[in-house]
Amino acid sequence: MTLLYTDATTRNYTFENVAAVDLPNVKGIVKAINKNENNQYAAFYSTFISPDGAAVEKIEAARIVSIEEEVLYSD
Repeated sequence: MTLLYTDATTRNYTFENVAAVDLPNVKGIVKAINKNENNQYAAFYSTFISPDGAAVEKIEAARIVSIEEEVLYSD
């Protein structure tokens, strides 16, 4: 996820081990956070701040990366 701050800086965050059942909801949640109706995501906006203390303006980008691993050899 890439956050855009009010000081025009950005910062990338990675969230690992998100449950597969939650993945279909990511797009809707990102849109809801950016819309922030009735300030319902105030905690998000106050938690994620830039290194200089600027507030989040919006989630600029989000993507899902899925990695599947198969053990080929194990002792």
